[in-house]
Amino acid sequence: MQLKELIKFKKDDGIVIRGPNVQSKAIINPARHLKYYSVNKETEEIMAHNLKWVKNGEGDPRFQFVYIMLPTSCNQVCRGCFTGQDKSKLLANLDGPFFRNEELEAILGTAKQVGVQAVIYAGGGELFTWKSAFDYIDRIIGHGLGMVIFTNGTLLSNAEIAWVNDRNIALIISIRDTIEAKHNQLVGRPHFRLALKTIEECLRLGMQGDGRLAVEMPVTINNENRALNDLLPFCRALGIVPWIEEFIQISTSNEEQSVCHDFGRAREFFQKMAAKDAELGIVWSPEHGTRMIDQPQCRRPLYSFTVYPNGDVVDCPSHSRKYGNLKEEPLERILDSERVREVFRLFEYCPCSVFYTDGDEQIPLALPDYLEELR
Repeated sequence: MQLKELIKFKKDDGIVIRGPNVQSKAIINPARHLKYYSVNKETEEIMAHNLKWVKNGEGDPRFQFVYIMLPTSCNQVCRGCFTGQDKSKLLANLDGPFFRNEELEAILGTAKQVGVQAVIYAGGGELFTWKSAFDYIDRIIGHGLGMVIFTNGTLLSNAEIAWVNDRNIALIISIRDTIEAKHNQLVGRPHFRLALKTIEECLRLGMQGDGRLAVEMPVTINNENRALNDLLPFCRALGIVPWIEEFIQISTSNEEQSVCHDFGRAREFFQKMAAKDAELGIVWSPEHGTRMIDQPQCRRPLYSFTVYPNGDVVDCPSHSRKYGNLKEEPLERILDSERVREVFRLFEYCPCSVFYTDGDEQIPLALPDYLEELR
């Protein structure tokens, strides 16, 4: 099945992704896990190693990947942007210069020493607005590391997509709706067709074959039906990893928060996604703590860490318990510190990841300010 078979044009809405025609027979070995990023057997081994390291104090911590955040600009102004780009006010720890070459070399060298397999670019804007983006990627690949890039997919030419594909990089292409007019309104730019064009070229190159292509869409009360009935079947039919996630709000207005699911609605939505996948021949069950479709509870602090432009090293981009700062001590010493041991030792699911609960009694008692109204 090809992308063009799953889209149509409507006079008022423009291009629309359609999923109702997808049947289980259209699913041919769909990718369920994103390369480098999704939890697998090796992830479980890394977490077990780290918990043993905390207990007996021997050896070194190990990690699956590192988020390296950059102060990149963006060519969109997505409503409810996770990093504050839509309000021209980046999160405080994104306020810093790009890493100098020697700083980046030190980060990548230490990352290799602690077992990191890949670098994740997830902010603070669109990587490909930066003129040095491809040099940056080559530096990472040159260290023998893989890479996962969150991107809106609107700035890549076919030649550049081929360049990315040749380096075995995984892309997570963000959209905000399956309807062109609604997507464009939410991102503030007429970019829906550009994103689809990039998805189509990635498919043509076969990036979906080994789990290197995902489509991300944050779910709200406005797009939940389309996420369920259009985007999910669309992704399954084409072998794309569906990165359908709850709308986690960080820099938001009351109006933006009002479109978020509450915990009861999130619970219902995850159950509906599992049922829809079952219709398509894919069986999984939501677990307490699940935020992402077909993924276990979020335990990222146990197998990854994050480095910000201001030098902060933290446990997770969403939760952000600070381990230290690169301007004050080397990364190697930070990762081998008592601060990291304490996070591992006392790990519990943080409130911003617990979006699937079996019942109201599992809703966290203490929530971040931006989630308090969703109780």
